[in-house]
Amino acid sequence: MENLTPRCYKKNLLLIAGIVWILAGGMVLKLGLDVFLSLRSKVIISIIVSIVIFYIFFNFIFKKLVNKHRDRIADKDKEKLCIFSFFDTKSYIIMAVMMTLGITIRESSFVKPIYWSPVYIGIGSALFLAGILFIVQWKRWK
Repeated sequence: MENLTPRCYKKNLLLIAGIVWILAGGMVLKLGLDVFLSLRSKVIISIIVSIVIFYIFFNFIFKKLVNKHRDRIADKDKEKLCIFSFFDTKSYIIMAVMMTLGITIRESSFVKPIYWSPVYIGIGSALFLAGILFIVQWKRWK
């Protein structure tokens, strides 16, 4: 089974992570922007909430995760690793929970789109920028 596992150089895991985060962030951002662009009221409040959410998620969560995963990958002994090991198990679980929560909130009528839209814009933007940071780390790898 070990021979069948798709592998790549550990440096390239940072590129894969960057692409995944940029795509995920772009999709979340688009969902939020689609609602935001149709708003007729509370635009300024939505912008402020989006900026605050972005700041919190990027600076206190995603930027730290980028560095954590970079260091974890760099510390691996093998030069070639499974292409899915850009995240550890805990991060995959967190990602699944966040996706499930996001879909549930969006699809339920419990939370109106005007309220989840700024959150999606903030988190999507933070994810997108974190993806760019992964690619910067990939470019700087020695």
